[in-house]
Amino acid sequence: MNVPQIVKDANKKSDYIVFWLSVIICITIIIATVSLGFIAALYAAHEIDENGFSQFESFFTQNIIFLLTGIAGFMLLLVSIRIMRQTYLGNALQVEYSDCVWLRNWSNKVAKDLEMPEVEIMVTQDPVMNAFAFGFMKPYTIVLNSGLIRYAADDELKAIIVHEMAHIKYGHTKMGTYSSIFRFMPGLGSVFSWILDFWGRRSEFTADRLALAYLKSKEQVKRALVCVHIGPDMAKSFNDLAQQWQVYKTDSSFNRFSQTFSSHPFLVRRLQRIDSSNLINDTLPKISESNDKNNTKIKDVKYGSDS
Repeated sequence: MNVPQIVKDANKKSDYIVFWLSVIICITIIIATVSLGFIAALYAAHEIDENGFSQFESFFTQNIIFLLTGIAGFMLLLVSIRIMRQTYLGNALQVEYSDCVWLRNWSNKVAKDLEMPEVEIMVTQDPVMNAFAFGFMKPYTIVLNSGLIRYAADDELKAIIVHEMAHIKYGHTKMGTYSSIFRFMPGLGSVFSWILDFWGRRSEFTADRLALAYLKSKEQVKRALVCVHIGPDMAKSFNDLAQQWQVYKTDSSFNRFSQTFSSHPFLVRRLQRIDSSNLINDTLPKISESNDKNNTKIKDVKYGSDS
């Protein structure tokens, strides 16, 4: 396995261009907003407020406070991420102390192959099938919901782990952390989130590509995505015909525009990208023909009210 080539092939430099372009646009909007306020303050400089300050002086006072608040908020954000890790450490289950210790062994193998730091994997009580990675410095953390552990097959969990580790490998978790300061800005946060999500959706495609290149199985990655989005039971009904129909139904300009309000690409778009990828030549069975043996694992493990 030529790991450096795999990592290089799955990544796209344009992702970083889109990210920094999004950041520049956000900064430009902030500068434009402040400049307009500055101009308005100049026109109103002769007016005195009830405290004896001119509108011009009040403007600068407000913006200094805004700047200091923003800096303090950013530092608090970084601290809160470290606190979040400690919270999960105190309330979630680390997989090495569970029946799913093989997941830690798998992630360690992937980390070694991809030449990246080892990650912590924690399981939290939540019936929703989901997973996410976070962290801007070591140790990085991947959180798996208990619903995912209970219902996903082993090969699907492997694909999900590689996908989340791709976000860490390519710096997506760092970039997401540092850019989140824009998302929390009062008044403009929703606009900045919409802009930054253009990069966010591209990062999901990139993580899918690395999972595909590493696992060398289109169907394994597709099964994992379908399982997370619609559940293992309905996944059996999501055959090629259903996928083609949903692609057709979501192919209009309005639906493409609607996707811009989502942090993740539509499922059918992700499956379409995987099918059209030339990273590998896949010959495994289709989703509907997946090995049922993998779906018989650890069904007797209880997860609180999720059992």
